[in-house]
Amino acid sequence: MGAGLEGRPKSLIVLHLWLEHRAALQYDWIRAWGCPLDLKAMPLYAAWPMLWQILMDHSSHSYAALAGYAWIPDPADKYIHAYNQGMSKIRIRPPWQTTVTQTDPAKPKRPHDERLRRRLKDRLGITE
Repeated sequence: MGAGLEGRPKSLIVLHLWLEHRAALQYDWIRAWGCPLDLKAMPLYAAWPMLWQILMDHSSHSYAALAGYAWIPDPADKYIHAYNQGMSKIRIRPPWQTTVTQTDPAKPKRPHDERLRRRLKDRLGITE
């Protein structure tokens, strides 16, 4: 969790969540403390211990955002996974803990045959 922030002050995690995952942070903050987080009114040294309490709940949206979960599990998802693990001899990671991989849109997934591409464009009448 927070692998890119190791060795830095813990209060920077508040800023990282604020800049990158504000919706998750605000959702958890309102759920835990009853009002939205306002970093203009609250200094980082006061916000960090409050966020730490939120991050101790591993089902929070902020924890899932820092851990890089693909999606946030319901309690039912966790129960089903635990039940399946109990019935199976093979231990697998929960599906929500698989991280979302960002693919580069500029990079093609596989090489293109330029000759076939040119023939298709000619057949469809596409000009560049």
